This record gives sequence, C-alpha cells and structure tokens, in this order.
Amino acid sequence: MQDDLLGRLGDCTTVAEVQSLFVTAIAAYGYTVSACGAFIPTDKGPEPHFFFQNWPAAWIALYQQRNFHQVDFGVAEARRRIAPFTWEDVKGQRILSRAEEELWRTVNQWGWSDGLSVPIHGPGGYLGLVTMAGKRPLLGDERDRLHLLSLHVHERCRAIAGLAMVSAPEAPLSTRELECLRWVAAGKTDPEIAALVGLSRETVKDHVDAARRKMGAQTRPQAVARMVLAGLS
Repeated sequence: MQDDLLGRLGDCTTVAEVQSLFVTAIAAYGYTVSACGAFIPTDKGPEPHFFFQNWPAAWIALYQQRNFHQVDFGVAEARRRIAPFTWEDVKGQRILSRAEEELWRTVNQWGWSDGLSVPIHGPGGYLGLVTMAGKRPLLGDERDRLHLLSLHVHERCRAIAGLAMVSAPEAPLSTRELECLRWVAAGKTDPEIAALVGLSRETVKDHVDAARRKMGAQTRPQAVARMVLAGLS
C-alpha cells in the first residue's frame, strides 16, 4: 500500500495533486491539518516558502496576530533535529518558555492534542519541513511510515515547484575563481593566495573580483557567505 502511494506521488504533476494525496493518507493516522514547506538559506537569513498548507484560515490569522511564528518550538526543534518528532516529544524534552507554553495551550484549545514534524536538511542550511496535527498519538511503526511519506511529498513538491535547495551564482565560477575565493574564505590575503596557487597577486585579485561579481556580492565577505550558502565551499 505504501509503495502504491509513493508511486502515485511520483505521477503527480501539480502541488495540489500532491497535497490531496497527502491529506487523504494522513487522515488514516488521525491527522486533520498539515503543511509542507522550506526555509531557503540566503545571506539575509532563512526565507520561508510554503508548498501547501491546509490549516484553518482563522488559525493562521490568530497565529500571525499573536506572533506565534516567533515562538513556534516546532520550527526551532526542526532546525536542530534530524529525525521526526512529535510535539509531545518536544514538550517532554524541551523547557518551554511562557510564550511557548501559551502556544501549546492554544493549539490544544483548537483540538489538536499532538502533531508530527519531519525536518529535511539540505546543503547550505536548507531546511525543509513537513508538519501535521491531530488528536491521537502514533502507534507502532506509524512514525516510520509517515517519515518516509513526508520525505517523498516534500521532494515531489520541491521538484514540481522547481525550487533549488541553494541559490546558484549568477554565472558559473571558473576553477581558478572558485579556488581563489575558497582561499579568501580561509582567511588568506591576495599575496598569500598568489604564492599558494602559483599566480600573480594581480591575477588573484582579478579572479576574486570576478567570483564576487558572479555571486552578486558587493564585498568579499558577502561573496564568501554566498559561496557557503550555495554549497561551493
């Protein structure tokens, strides 16, 4: 049954189709609402991107009105975990702040007694996240099944949306440009890089400046940061 579902996901051509399959599948586990998205690394900080979500509009409005996004322990835990986790897991292992406790109480008041979050880590600080909420604890190997399903759902959504896990340079860096910029990241000066790679100081500077421009950066530190975020370091 799981293989059949994964096969049907692979046949989906729109995010809406993926969402429909996912919502139907998780209903069997007692989950009534869900979301799939990602935080894209940029040099200005993580940029949120939702593929889909079906939380009630009134809950979304309340979530924003009370700034729950700033104290959402589910997102915070996803950043530091690899394995899926339930919200009850977090509640038992994390010392919740007063604001986090208020979020938990509000979630319960809306009828969700627990939820499951599946973090998906990629290069350069990319964080994908599939989360769902319901009214009963998971049983047996249900967590493993939902983990596998969530991984496939996220990847199918990402592929359909054409969303890159990292931001690519405006133009490909040459071997020399990348080599010189990596030495800049290591703290080397142009004369030191010149001696290491067997080029003149002026040529090293030209390579670094070309790499900086291709990275769309104004300064060398910014170019290094974008190189790291692009997974090129």
